[in-house]
Amino acid sequence: MESADTIGGRLRWTRTLPTLGDWGRITDYRSIQLQRRPTVEVITGRSMSAADVLEYGAEIVVVATGSRWRGDGVQPGELHPITGADNTLPHVLTPEQVMVDGKRPPGERVVVYDTDGYYVGPGIAEHLAGEGYDVHLVTTYPVVSPISDGTLEGPMLRRHLHEVGVTATRDVTITSFAEGKVVGCDEFERDWSLPTDALVLVTQQESNDSLYQQLVADQTALGEAGIAAVYRIGDASAPRMISEAIFDGHRLAREIDSADPATPAPYLRERIMGLPSQPPI
Repeated sequence: MESADTIGGRLRWTRTLPTLGDWGRITDYRSIQLQRRPTVEVITGRSMSAADVLEYGAEIVVVATGSRWRGDGVQPGELHPITGADNTLPHVLTPEQVMVDGKRPPGERVVVYDTDGYYVGPGIAEHLAGEGYDVHLVTTYPVVSPISDGTLEGPMLRRHLHEVGVTATRDVTITSFAEGKVVGCDEFERDWSLPTDALVLVTQQESNDSLYQQLVADQTALGEAGIAAVYRIGDASAPRMISEAIFDGHRLAREIDSADPATPAPYLRERIMGLPSQPPI
């Protein structure tokens, strides 16, 4: 069951970010494979409430409702929201608002604040720069997109952002946004500020787990509906990288008939690799 018209979750808009079109193969491949399975029915364009799930007639329910970017600026290492960060305001935006809802900054100057450290911050920054905005990418990390260094893409990505006109500031934590500027501090705790007309928050995600919580809160209703188990996977359990979310669903499918599917089974290698035994001296 998929609430949108097509499967894919956040990959539906991720694949539309600059240079990330080939990421669409992740959903395209799975869509084709599902169509080939006569025992699998894919229903799109329908959202389900807890009542709908109880009435559906399933014995096992797996909730994969994903996550969303927070609109208050809560970020790793900070307990409180960014002062002035509220994505219901016209000058504060989240990635989904930019890429899905079409919300746009009210002025030409935009700060994309990235505490995620991967592809979303740079992708949003380049996307807006391509539309003519003056984009400044601010990150808490020593480099832009440090996770991309692990895939050997970091240097190329940073050079590319420079070439498309995105200015980057590193090692800065933003703490407030008001009166046309963002305010924070640098790595040495010195005051820092930057004028801007809008702030895009790529700070922290939160799970869309309300359906799961409603279901497991009423065990009596589950029993009466004949539902033996409810599981949550991927970002609905905890926001994570796309590869990890895919693996989480794959793992549950493999282990669904085990004694405790919610607890991952230990890794077992086909061959035990080790150093050859040494002859006695």
